[in-house]
Amino acid sequence: MIDFLDFIILSLATWRISYMIVWEDGPFDVFQKFTTFTKKWQFLESLFSCVWCLSVWIGAILTLSAIINERVTILLALPFALSAIAIFITEYIDGKS
Repeated sequence: MIDFLDFIILSLATWRISYMIVWEDGPFDVFQKFTTFTKKWQFLESLFSCVWCLSVWIGAILTLSAIINERVTILLALPFALSAIAIFITEYIDGKS
């Protein structure tokens, strides 16, 4: 069963992954190429252009993954959660929040 710390890790990872896909180009412009590809279909374009919309699906994928193998899911989500925390700290220190 997922405890509170795992919930926080998965929540932060959900936000970070969703934000990366919607707003960042990614390494080798992989996210930019993907979002350009999704513009061919209106449903996918609207899904991948909104952090709020995409986070529902990313959260669902992480939840299903945690049901299958919680330990591996948490370990894979942890770098994204740590990245999210680093971003929040940087934004706070820079006075952008």
